[in-house]
Amino acid sequence: MTADLSRNGRTATWFIVLSIIPIVIFFSVFFQYISNIPFQDDYDALLEPVTKFTQLAHFSWRAFVEIVWTQDDERRIVVDRLVAISTYLLINKLDLRLQAFLGLLSLVGIFYLVYTIIRDGKLPFLLLLTCSLLLFHIQYYETIFWAMIPLQHILVYFFVLLASFFLYSSKPFHLLLALVFAIFAILSDVSGTFILPVGLLLLLLQHRWKHSIVWVLLIGGMVFLYYQNFAVPSFRPKLSDNLQRPDLILGRILVASGLSFDANTLLPPRLRVGLIMAVGAALWAVVLFYGFMLLKSAFTRAGVVFARWESTLWGGLFHFSVTLLALAVGRAVEGIDPLLISRYKHIGFIWLILVILLVASKLKPGRQLIYSKVWLVVSTCLFLFSYFYYLAPLDFYYKDRYTDIYGWKNSRTIPSTPIYISLRPAIDSVTSQAIRAGVYQLPERYFFDGPYQKKNDTLQVKTELIGGHTLSFVNDSFTRSFGKKNGAFIVLKSDAQQQIIPTQQNRYSLKFFLFSLGRNYYANGFSAVLASKYLVTNQKYQVFLLEIDGENKRIYPTNSTIETANDSVRVISL
Repeated sequence: MTADLSRNGRTATWFIVLSIIPIVIFFSVFFQYISNIPFQDDYDALLEPVTKFTQLAHFSWRAFVEIVWTQDDERRIVVDRLVAISTYLLINKLDLRLQAFLGLLSLVGIFYLVYTIIRDGKLPFLLLLTCSLLLFHIQYYETIFWAMIPLQHILVYFFVLLASFFLYSSKPFHLLLALVFAIFAILSDVSGTFILPVGLLLLLLQHRWKHSIVWVLLIGGMVFLYYQNFAVPSFRPKLSDNLQRPDLILGRILVASGLSFDANTLLPPRLRVGLIMAVGAALWAVVLFYGFMLLKSAFTRAGVVFARWESTLWGGLFHFSVTLLALAVGRAVEGIDPLLISRYKHIGFIWLILVILLVASKLKPGRQLIYSKVWLVVSTCLFLFSYFYYLAPLDFYYKDRYTDIYGWKNSRTIPSTPIYISLRPAIDSVTSQAIRAGVYQLPERYFFDGPYQKKNDTLQVKTELIGGHTLSFVNDSFTRSFGKKNGAFIVLKSDAQQQIIPTQQNRYSLKFFLFSLGRNYYANGFSAVLASKYLVTNQKYQVFLLEIDGENKRIYPTNSTIETANDSVRVISL
């Protein structure tokens, strides 16, 4: 006789304990690689509003609301800015590490709500470990380590699920809580406004007509305020242009929905995208089928009677359906490639978790157990793959942030962001004011800064100018060891400027890594790029290679020099 894991208290406890392990690993990696360095939108989204708050001669609610309400790109991020200002008031500075950490705590909140679905739905607790493995990993490292993103792109889903959590009940107090959390979702990110149709649908399915009216009036009013004087940035595609490409809309919605099965460069490009789209199509087929069955049941006399866990689950599924559609339509003309980055992966994984739980809730207990075991195997593979594949990009991301702020401090350059050139006056002003006001503090030391052990051996680095504007540096023999500070850096030195550029070390294939039992991760060689516009004109740059290995910092001359003129860049290989 098959044991029912959902009713076995001891087994459930063990799976709860095991589910904590991915969480501990996740936050251990977070604390190891997080840095107090702004990245792209952090400047105007966080540094600027906190600095403006400190410059208020006299506090006024009108000025305060204007600071937190001001549009950032194509969204309002009121909660993000409220947290930034609050932490500044508490610790007398803006700490971007704390900002990111507080946002990531919402992942724990999402996981708890997943736990309530499994517990109250009497699903096998094997699924709890599966969901932990699918939620707590580093495939979406850009979302994790970009300070402003967690309190925006993750917290919004927690508030949506929490609002749905309370919409199962007709009690006025529960409706009040749902309204409060829905408003917080709206104030977190533009996708939070989708809670309006989602909450309305949940209420209509239950034939709660009066509550539906209250929802439309209050949440609809809040959404109206959100979009009041709202402007889509000129650099974003127009909706009319996007709607002319239904093929790209379909492709994007399938890719966004199947991102959890992105094998990245392990597969050829077409096979990679084909797998993602196939998974996306399968997940949508499941949701549409069971969604249709749910809508049919609403036409009975009593309507749908939701258990709390069902309301949470369907609220999440409805919201992600709208979010994925908006993500597909909003920038359709950009194609599918912009979706295949780390930043959007969390959406695909939370969507996958919700669909897994939906299917499990429709199976009989015996099949639930088999189904749960299959997904435990799959989730374990995805979890291990994420750390194998994305540890190297995360290592580079960490170094990139430090060389960015080092470049800004020493030569007003941000090497990883060529667009900085056109935005330089605004970013320089925001950063300088934040530093003078004591809002932000530059790092006290840089692990790649001197003194160096000077070596005489000339190392070979293939240096090329690509497309007339990008400098490429390639080496096929350099070896490095583990350690987030270890590796090679390119140093460009002239009489007027010094640039330090992190390199991306090559990585062994998954097959070679597995056959070596995990001993061989980093392969020989590296690559690096730099926009040539960051170099000072009429200079001769010597190209050096800096090797960091623990406490050792060795710098080698290379076989290349770079000469710049007013309108040209020339690479000389010795």
